[in-house]
This record gives sequence, structure tokens and C-alpha cells, in this order.
Amino acid sequence: MVTLAQLRDAGFNALDAAARDWTALASDLDGAGARAASGIAGPLLAAGWTGADADAGYQSLDRQDTELRLAAQEACGVAPLVETAAAELRSAQSTLVGLLAEASRYGLAVADDGRVTPPPGAEATEETRATELTTAVSDVLARAAEADTLLGDAVGRLAPDAVRDGMDRWADAAADGRMVAMLAGIDASRIPQGGPEAVRAWWDGLPESERQRFMIACPEILGALDGLPAVVRDRANRVVLGATENALRKELAAEQAKLAAVTGGTRGSGVRFIVRIDDLTARLGAIEALRSRLDFAPDGPGTAVSYLLGFSAKGDGKAIVAVGDPDHARHTAVFVPGMGVGIEDVRHEVDRVRDLWTAARGVGGRRDTSTVTWLGYDTPDSLTHALNPDPAKEAAPQLGKFVGGLRANHSPASGDHVTVIGHSYGSLVVGEAARSPGGLRADDIVAVGSPGMHAHDAAQFGVGREHVWVARAEGDAVPLVGGMAYTAPVIGVTPTDREFGANRFTTDGTHGHSGYWSREHPDSLDNQAAIITGQYDQVQLLWGTRPPARE
Repeated sequence: MVTLAQLRDAGFNALDAAARDWTALASDLDGAGARAASGIAGPLLAAGWTGADADAGYQSLDRQDTELRLAAQEACGVAPLVETAAAELRSAQSTLVGLLAEASRYGLAVADDGRVTPPPGAEATEETRATELTTAVSDVLARAAEADTLLGDAVGRLAPDAVRDGMDRWADAAADGRMVAMLAGIDASRIPQGGPEAVRAWWDGLPESERQRFMIACPEILGALDGLPAVVRDRANRVVLGATENALRKELAAEQAKLAAVTGGTRGSGVRFIVRIDDLTARLGAIEALRSRLDFAPDGPGTAVSYLLGFSAKGDGKAIVAVGDPDHARHTAVFVPGMGVGIEDVRHEVDRVRDLWTAARGVGGRRDTSTVTWLGYDTPDSLTHALNPDPAKEAAPQLGKFVGGLRANHSPASGDHVTVIGHSYGSLVVGEAARSPGGLRADDIVAVGSPGMHAHDAAQFGVGREHVWVARAEGDAVPLVGGMAYTAPVIGVTPTDREFGANRFTTDGTHGHSGYWSREHPDSLDNQAAIITGQYDQVQLLWGTRPPARE
């Protein structure tokens, strides 16, 4: 209940300060995990601390990081609601002051409870005016009470202390975000859907409070938005990942309960539940494996190197994971997987780019590299489907936008060298993107185990023949089988043929279609590491022309 005197005499500067404090708290919480990693995990990793105690310690740090991220997400929802409540209270106060002035002008008395009375012997018109003003004052006090309740409930529901109740609150965080969006009037249509440069300009122009409004209300949009900084997309996508995992766990429990009720836990008529349970279990396993790839890892002085730049559970599932910060890396490699890779396999693809990142550190001691797994499309799930070029054509614009987003966010001080690597069907996606009207904003293109790239000449990719690199391992039949489908318009000329005009690098010891990142036989891995770091003179070629090494 808000009284007339309270609303009339209230000052709201304290609420403005509280909103600023909540904004600052959310930012501090968001950065606290990284600071803890730098101050604690980094020195331990650099010292080579391993073993059971080390594993337990790193797991504790990961839990702390998750708790801080969740607290930050909840905290950044408080400021918009405080601001909304303050604005509504100010509006109500202004209306009340106007009503009091009107009552005074007509000689009407206003009691502390809001009742307006005319002087003795007043005419009927004065009685009517007093009744109308009483109703108006009552309405404005009700508005103020509603805003006051909103303020109290918001702080109670969203304050980070609530996080202590447990870690199964990601779904609540997502629901709270939708609540904040509705109550605070956060309009998702204000988020631009244009090119990466426009997105980056929009984000740079927002004050921190506005950024947090969109983060709490629209994490699923921000996480997929090419042009935003890596740290922003990572934060948003971890919210989406956590909420998705929580939702899947709840659905799994519900399906298991249905199965038990129908069949007593046996198969019988519960087959439909078993199929769904198996699917949910597999998806949860994939998400848990993906989450494990986001844990702390060494990158210089104790930085968590993994960034979740994209995540969606729709379709076969999509994930984009960077090892190392692409916004500040001097060299960035984007790896596009091929046939049969879904969300359940992304952990293996992340392991590949992590091995590539590690190999890059061994090339002249490079520590300024980021390697990215881009599973931003539904890959063909069989050889029959892989003969269809449509998935590659549909994925190509998305790949182009993602690479453009890397360019838009790159720090000028660290240089800007981007390599795009396509494996198997992924090389067809790369080829389609490079040959599209907008092109692929890459400096180097690598194709390994390629069935073809819908091109007959490396010059068609717009980076120069000397910056197109290809490889085919012994025993890899995919280039031979796919060559007839994807080498048009000149049938028979594959990327690894000399006539194609690309640099073909060696793969000594590598066998089959999936061994191009083998640590046991690292020739292919080391060659790719040299390419992505611009150390072209260290690439071992079967044929081709090396460009000058980059600085």
C-alpha cells in the first residue's frame, strides 16, 4: 500500500542509483569468473598441476564460473525492472501533484487517505468534481502500489542470493528473462538483423544498461547474432545451453514417468516412450559433452579458452565453439565439419580444433591463435544425402555472415588473418560460400578429404591460387567417390588434382577420411597449423606455390 503522503513526498534518486548499482553488479559478476580463472586456474595450469586433486580443483572452478554466470544473468534483470518501477512511480507522482493542484484551485480538501471533499454548502458541481478527483487519486495510488510491488517482487525473485538454492535454475533464468522483457517493455525488434558491421555498430552504441536489458530478455537472439563480440555471444549461448539442458531433463523425467505408468517399466505398449527417452538421453549426453569442452583450459596466463559462439537444439542441433578468443587473436581458423556430424558429435570436432590450436602454438611459439568449430548447419546424415548440394548452398550464406562477424569484431591492434577449413562435405560449404556474390572474407582456404567444391579452378575462390590449400590422405575414398558429383562443370578435376591449381600439402602417415588431425601422425596437422598461422614456408607441399610468410 502506498499512501498519498508517501507518493507526494517521495524522491526517486535512490532508485536511479540502485539501478546503476545493479548494472555494475551484473557486470562484476560476469567478469568474476574470468578473473578467478586468471588468478587461480592460470598459475596452476602453467605449473602443470595434474592428478585427482587437480581435477577436483578445476571442477570446483568450473562450478564457480557457472554459478557466477547464472548470478550475473539474474542480476542484470533487476536494473530494468527498477528503472521501469521508478519511471512509473515518477509518472504517478506527477499525476498526483496535478490532481492536488486542481483540488486546491477549486477549494477542495484532500485527506491523507485520498478522499476529496468540497467545503460546506458547496454546489452540486463541486460535489461531482470532488467525487471525480477522489476516484482519480485512488487510481493513481493504485498505480503506485502496483509499481512498488513490482519492484519488491523483482528484487526478491532475481537477486543473486536466490542462486544459492541450486544450479538447476537455468530454466528459471530464461523464464525470468521473458518476464523482464514483458514488464520492462524490452522490444526485441530493436535488435538489428542486418550485416555484422551494422550489428557491431548498434551494440557499440548501447549503454551498458541497455546491453544488459537485451541480455536478460533475448539471449537466444544475441547468441546467434553475427557481429557481436565473442564474450557477449558466449554469455548468451551458455544461458540458452543451460536452459535447454534443464528443459530436456524435465522432459526426460516426464517421459520416464509415463513409461513406468503404462508398462511398469517394461517395453510392451511403451515403445513410443522408449524411443523418445532414448532420443532425450542422447541429446543430454551430447550437451554434457559439449559443456565439458567449455571448461577451463590453458591459454597463456590462465584464461578459459573456450567460447560458445552459437548453440541451438533445433534440427540435428548446432554449435559453434572457439578455442581462444577470436576477437583478439592474430590468426583465426574456422573449421567446417562434413557429413554425419550432429550435436552428439561436436565434442570430437572441438577436440580436433583444440589439437589444431595446440599445434599452432608449436609453430614459432604462436599463442595468438583462435580455432573455431563451425557446426552452423544440418550436415547430410548419409552418403545418399551427401550427394545433394542443397544443404551446402543453404549453409554458405550463414558461414559467410559468421566469418564477416569475426572480421567486424576483430581488434585492429592484433592483426587479422582468417583461414577457413572444410572437411569432407564441409569443403563444399566453403566452396559455395567463397564463390557466392559476397564472397568469403578469408585469407586462406583449406580443403581436406574434399569430394569437390563445385569449382574446377582454385582461382574461383577469390583468395588467389597460392592461398588455396588441399590434401587427400592415403585410403580416403571420399574425394574419389564425390568427385563425379561436385567437380562440375569440368567432370574429373578434383581439388587435389594438379590441374585445380591449389597447393597440395603432405599427409604422411595419415590414413582414411578422418585422420587429418592425428597427433600420432601429425604431418597433416602440422601443415594446417603452419597455414593458419601464416608460416607458409613451413608447409610441406607435394606441389604448388607458397606465398610469402606473414609477419
